[in-house]
Amino acid sequence: MPTVSTLVGRSRLGMRVLSAGTVQTHRLDSALIVSKADLRTWAAAHPEILRRTLVILPFAGGTFASRAEETMRALSRVNAGGVVLVTASDPSPRVVEALTAWARAQETPLMLARGEQNLVWAEAMEIIREEREHSADHLKELHREVTRPDGVSHLLRWLARQVGGSVVLLDRSGTPRRAFPAVPENMIQQASAAIERVVSGAAGAAAADVEAGVVHVQALGAGSHNAALMVARPQRFPASLRNLIGDASRLLSLSWNVEESRRRHDDVDRAEAQIRETVLHLLLVGQMEAAHRVAETMGPSLAEEIRVYVVECPADLRDRSVAECDRASQGKAWIVRCPVYAGHVIVLAPAHDTADAMERALRLHAGRSADIHVGRGSTVPLRDLSSGYRQAFHALATARGRAGHYAEFNPRGDLAALVRAGGYPWAGALLEPLRVYRPDRLQDPGAAELTATLRSWLDFHGGAARHLKIHRNTLSARLRLIEHVLGLSLDDLEVQAKLHLALCVLEGPRGAGNETTLERVLGTTDVREWAAMQVSPLTGRDAVAFLETLRMWLANNARLEPAAAALGISAPGLRKRLTRIEEVLGRSLLDSPSARYDLWFALRVCGACDELLTG
Repeated sequence: MPTVSTLVGRSRLGMRVLSAGTVQTHRLDSALIVSKADLRTWAAAHPEILRRTLVILPFAGGTFASRAEETMRALSRVNAGGVVLVTASDPSPRVVEALTAWARAQETPLMLARGEQNLVWAEAMEIIREEREHSADHLKELHREVTRPDGVSHLLRWLARQVGGSVVLLDRSGTPRRAFPAVPENMIQQASAAIERVVSGAAGAAAADVEAGVVHVQALGAGSHNAALMVARPQRFPASLRNLIGDASRLLSLSWNVEESRRRHDDVDRAEAQIRETVLHLLLVGQMEAAHRVAETMGPSLAEEIRVYVVECPADLRDRSVAECDRASQGKAWIVRCPVYAGHVIVLAPAHDTADAMERALRLHAGRSADIHVGRGSTVPLRDLSSGYRQAFHALATARGRAGHYAEFNPRGDLAALVRAGGYPWAGALLEPLRVYRPDRLQDPGAAELTATLRSWLDFHGGAARHLKIHRNTLSARLRLIEHVLGLSLDDLEVQAKLHLALCVLEGPRGAGNETTLERVLGTTDVREWAAMQVSPLTGRDAVAFLETLRMWLANNARLEPAAAALGISAPGLRKRLTRIEEVLGRSLLDSPSARYDLWFALRVCGACDELLTG
């Protein structure tokens, strides 16, 4: 849009401005020749009617001085966009001084022009028309850029090209958020005073001279604290570019506010997700009281008996699944976006309140799409969440092969519970070096942190870094330290299985037994019955193929390539067999948490299942 500055800059009639400052940026829609009588009429009817109009007021040269005071009184009654006093001769310095003082006091742009009033009007209207057409074209381009995906960035790039310089978006603290192209840090420092005036709300716009040229800072929006647009170029800014920056700032203000609102909303969502993950972690490590306190603050409260569900869906549909789970539980379930698997949602639902409605709703949700699967664990006390989660995860493996994409865990006993009474001393002795470990430096991980790392890695392997929120290199360093402390190789599946069982045993209360060797811990009738129950689903059709495949896979530390080579089949062929075994067992093997540890113990106790194959 045209402004007073644009008019003065393009006028061929020698206009000169008597008032200076930001009033020159007043926008103009039209020009009009008026008289003092017209001013009185409009002032009485509507003082703001000339708000965006250039008032052209003619004077005869000889009477200018005598009418100056009367003219100023008439002009004071209306709020004009700008005023041009047209005279045939130059006024006296005294009159110019009085007019200048009036213009500053009224904050009205005031100009003098020598010539004929109709020529001044015709030229002013021509400039206004051309500028409006030019501005309309620019506005179309601005709208096109800002409505594209990531419109703020596109608009900043476009503006940088138009001004032939650099554009920086500053937040309310004056910190650069985006820049095109990159702006040297010293330029920000050199323009710091101008930036502070704008972001603090002291001025709507400000300018500064810097080593590389000139900087113009424009507020985005109005208020005591604003984001701002800083534009830098080697040359001075003509009025047309200042107008363009003003237009861009208004569009940026809306887009930036929308983007900031979305960002704050996303920040709140991320913070809530992190808190929910924290509660899940506290529950898994047995910090029940702390978990309850945090959950009570956010809501809902944690039920003392729960059913754990794991919902699997495409990662881009996870938010929809979270909403579906929340509706299904009537807002009473504790719902967590899984920190390890991007497409998983973990639901801790009350075992009694709304349980039937939850069951029906999630069955329906799973049946809607071939990409959605739901696994459900048995009812467990909240303190046994880790067991409930493993159950739901194993049920999920079964759900993938079912028509309804929904499965419940088929319980076949818990080895840790069976051996805990007598095996507590064995588990304690195995993990004793880790439990008493003290780091040499305070900043290094201690026993508790290393134990949590080991537990997470045994459950999730490569996903442990995401679960623990640490870098992969940090995870690797901790695992090497754990190996050194325990004197064991974590690459060995036998070692992994023993450590996993020991950790699970120590999670529960200590019993009265005093067994210190694994052979004696596993040598009970209950354990033998448990082992037979684990592998019994594999003793029907294809028993030899299933058991030999499973045995060879475990013997090769659950690695596909060497196990496939030993069996004389391809790695994809072995994966298909293991997927079929997952369906038969109703347990997860390939994904973690895996049933590989239970099955390693089961095959060991059953003597590699020779009697099962012949029985």
